[in-house]
Amino acid sequence: MKQKLLCFLVLGLVLMGSAYAQDRRISGRVTSEIDGGALSGVSVLIIGSGGGTQTDENGQYSLIVPAAARNIQFRMIGFVTQTLEIDGRNTVNVALTAEKSELAEVIITGYTETARTKNVGASVTISSDKIQDVPMPNFSQRLQGLAAGVSVLSGSGQPGTNAVIRIRGQNSIAGGETPLYVVDGVPIDEATFSTMNPNDFESISILKDASTTALYGSRGGNGVVVIKTKRGKAGGLQLRYNTQFGIDNRATSKFDMMSTSELLALQEQGRAGIGWTLSPNNTSSSIEPIRRAAILDSISRINTNWEDLFFRTGRLQTHEVTASGGDENTRYFSSLNYYDQDGVAYRSDLRRYTFRLNLDHNSGPWEFGLQSNAGWSKSNFIESEAAVALANPYAAIYLGLPWENPFGPDGRIITSNNTTNGFSPANPFNSRYGVLADSRIASNTLDRMDNTTLFTDQIKTMFNANAAYRLYDGLKLSTNVGLDYRQTTQERSIYPGSHAGVSVQNGNQGSYGNNVTRRLNLISTTGLSYNKVFADKHDLSVHAMFEAVRWRESGFNYTGYGINPKLLNTPAGITAGTNTNAMIPGVGGGKTEYGLLSYFGIANYTYDRKYTFQGSFRRDGSSKLPTANRWRSFYSLGGNWNISEETFLQNSPFVNQLILRASYGLTATAQNQSNFGYLPTYSNASYAGESGIAPATPGNPDFDWEYTRAFNIGLDYGLWNNRVRGALEFYHSTTRNLFISQQLSMTSGFNSLSINAGNMLNQGIEFDFAVDVLSGKDYVWTINANIAYNRNEITSLGQEEEYPQGTSIIRVGLPRGSHYAVGYAGADPETGAPLYYNRNQETGEMDGTTTTTYDGNTMSVAQWGTMFPPTKGGFGTSFSYKGFSFSTLFVFFEGFHLFNNESFFLASTSNFSAYNQQKRMANAWNEPGQITDIARLGSQRQFSSFDIEDASFIRWRNVTVSYRLPTDFVRQSKFLSGVRVYAMGQNLMTWTKWSGFDPENSINIHNFRYPAPKNFTFGVEVNF
Repeated sequence: MKQKLLCFLVLGLVLMGSAYAQDRRISGRVTSEIDGGALSGVSVLIIGSGGGTQTDENGQYSLIVPAAARNIQFRMIGFVTQTLEIDGRNTVNVALTAEKSELAEVIITGYTETARTKNVGASVTISSDKIQDVPMPNFSQRLQGLAAGVSVLSGSGQPGTNAVIRIRGQNSIAGGETPLYVVDGVPIDEATFSTMNPNDFESISILKDASTTALYGSRGGNGVVVIKTKRGKAGGLQLRYNTQFGIDNRATSKFDMMSTSELLALQEQGRAGIGWTLSPNNTSSSIEPIRRAAILDSISRINTNWEDLFFRTGRLQTHEVTASGGDENTRYFSSLNYYDQDGVAYRSDLRRYTFRLNLDHNSGPWEFGLQSNAGWSKSNFIESEAAVALANPYAAIYLGLPWENPFGPDGRIITSNNTTNGFSPANPFNSRYGVLADSRIASNTLDRMDNTTLFTDQIKTMFNANAAYRLYDGLKLSTNVGLDYRQTTQERSIYPGSHAGVSVQNGNQGSYGNNVTRRLNLISTTGLSYNKVFADKHDLSVHAMFEAVRWRESGFNYTGYGINPKLLNTPAGITAGTNTNAMIPGVGGGKTEYGLLSYFGIANYTYDRKYTFQGSFRRDGSSKLPTANRWRSFYSLGGNWNISEETFLQNSPFVNQLILRASYGLTATAQNQSNFGYLPTYSNASYAGESGIAPATPGNPDFDWEYTRAFNIGLDYGLWNNRVRGALEFYHSTTRNLFISQQLSMTSGFNSLSINAGNMLNQGIEFDFAVDVLSGKDYVWTINANIAYNRNEITSLGQEEEYPQGTSIIRVGLPRGSHYAVGYAGADPETGAPLYYNRNQETGEMDGTTTTTYDGNTMSVAQWGTMFPPTKGGFGTSFSYKGFSFSTLFVFFEGFHLFNNESFFLASTSNFSAYNQQKRMANAWNEPGQITDIARLGSQRQFSSFDIEDASFIRWRNVTVSYRLPTDFVRQSKFLSGVRVYAMGQNLMTWTKWSGFDPENSINIHNFRYPAPKNFTFGVEVNF
């Protein structure tokens, strides 16, 4: 009996050992041999068993192997397949060698990471080397020309401003078109990018079609920009120090302004202004001829160069230290950056400090991560950039009269409020200092720049913690918790005693204002994911997620008056307001919030590495919508055929990659909408001196999202050993429920109501191309280009057909942003009166006949096109030989027109006596029979097609030359591992017909906005 029990015991131990051996778990990490970075989506297969799995976003894998298994294989298109012996190990790590191919690229959607060979959608990934070290503070400005179908227009060259990004055209009329920005899984708003360091970004994925944007449901309708920050790599400590020094020069304008003598002659011809007052032909002047001649001779000698007084050579310096390293279990990346830029206009600058710390740790089945960032920036802005205002220095230097001498004998700036230095209302002329009176436009602005401030301080903190646990072979539970906090303080000071301070109505002694805005965004995403390869042919990836978002904003502002000159730039200098001193401070503020709950799933299946199918479904519930519309569903379907894996192409000497993709889905645009658009709201009001509250908005109980259905078909190609590569995309999208403004009866107490009633179409083609012209062991020469064309059309406005919107018109059948103006026909040869084209009342177009009448009956849509460029792209080349490298980039925007409001004032028949004018005004009509497009001086200047100009342009955006010192030479120092020196130039040249400052503008009307400066930078990068 004992022997039987012993036999059973031994047999049981053997069986248990056998079962244990069969259930043995092997785990490890897969990295790239080039940089040690993690590789996600790598197929990990057990040879002979048919079992396998995939690596996650950290390159980690874990699977159960049978006892008989001897070899494990790691396979990913774009990398050399490696097969290793298990040899009794429980941990098998591997570094894969990349093939010369673009196939190794990983598409990051924020929720998933997918190899491009299994991607079904349209997306562009921009790696860090494309934007690294570019001397622009904002990452959005660095994206211009790098991605097909992505429009990037800065609109302002002022330090600290954001570029405007639009993906695949315009999707809305009044609902907002800003894409969703996601950094390490946390949505953020674009206003915070000036307080982030773009050098911290590892990659930027721009999601353009429904298969990628539908993952974000109600927030993805305008496209999504997903940013992944840098992570540490296994290995010893790696230190990097990078510094840059550069200069900015102002762009050259095409205004071609008049000199003093030319402007005086123009005013004399027009019989207005100083030129006519001092003219010897003016027999009605009250000034004696001898004195007139003396004053005229004196001021004719003055030609003030206002540009030299308002502008300077800008300065730039940056200093950055990074540290990274770790081992197979724990990795870290940290950076500290200082950015300091003085703009080309006085009183425009940016100072920024940023710090980042990213940690990753894996221990057995556990994975942990932390991504954190803290930043502080302080910007000082010029004034009134968004309008033609005399306080704007870019307007004042051209509108200012050339005979003004800005400084008195004591060195002080002479202003129209300053009656010293021999000036008085009774003596408005001074031969030494030019004309004072009311016309000191540029001098007033110069004084304002010295005696006002417009600071914006921003504190930004981002924090994202994530954890994952591998529950079973291929099954993982993960959670992410993110926080994004921003506090923006705008501080405005107007000093007492200055021209601007005296002009403050409340007390005439300056003012101090402060506006604080705080935003907090919390997000939590939790779910299960399953990745498994069956029988070496069936590759399955499934995700089921739950997400919650909570967003809050609060603001408080005040403005005080009567500033003590000894207490500037502080609220302590404010005089207490009373009922008698007219200095009662103004106070305001508010707060708002919204919440979003989401359930969504993603499934991706690939068969035999050839055929991929993907589907997603998301259910969003938002507090922004009324109860009836609160929960909405979104979806996408897509497929991918990897033709290059078919038998007839597998051994092709020419075709290395050929992937056909298609997708369709539904998204919406929620992130740009009102938080309480469906509710009637109230605001403070006063009546007959009594304060109270009154209705502010009527509310719309049917308030809903703007929904976009999009279809995309694309082709990825790689030819001739992938020396020729790129992508071709076709898309068609329709947006419905567009917000439009419905006019209401005044008896309702409101002017209009925002309703969902319009539809819009966007369709286009995108082409991306790169070719290695020369390629060898130590050298490569590459040419690359991308181009995109988008056709936009408004297809419905509900019960309306059209309505004006400023200088443009919203009309069914036309693209959004179509210009709407009176057609200018030049000057009447007999009278010099301005002529305008009549409009055919049936077609709405110009009929060829002219009239001198200017009214709404002559408004028309003609050949002036749209403010949005339908064609855009970039092209460039790069060359590298051993340690030397060279690259350059050109960008272009074609087929659009803008309203030149600068020209409206600088070529004005009605304001020629108040402002300086362009030289072309010398061609103003002066006698019967004269043929000219400039009407007679004194005629009324009107908004018309005269000021609508072709704004198409090509810009030499960037050139970079660098040299990396030989490694053997550098390592002689014992503590250095690499040194690189480089030089860059930005915005070097622009080719355009545009006659103003800069054709690159993000709005329809050019208003003397701060142009993009030319930049030249030298940098040194040292690695330890």
